[in-house]
Amino acid sequence: MKLSKALSGKSAKYPTILLAHQPKAAQQALNQFSDIDLILSGHTHGGQFFPMHIPIYLFNPFFAGLYKHKETYVYVSSGTYFYGIPLRIGSTPEITILTLVPKQ
Repeated sequence: MKLSKALSGKSAKYPTILLAHQPKAAQQALNQFSDIDLILSGHTHGGQFFPMHIPIYLFNPFFAGLYKHKETYVYVSSGTYFYGIPLRIGSTPEITILTLVPKQ
């Protein structure tokens, strides 16, 4: 992952939004950069089904939903599909609609 290359053209004039496939990548970005406004991630499928919720929750810095880390928001979508076994129990599929507004 080449975060410095991905973020090299960013400007303080515009919000910085980073797409990170996995929450672990989001955490890496937060460890290296303090001026990212929003990180969008997925990959966890919201745990998909029990008992997979437990290790997925424990081994990812962000599991599902909206988090705030200092001045950065991180949103992890549960997505609409599944991985491997075609099953979702206790994990609601979602299509996320984000509305971005200027800072006040």
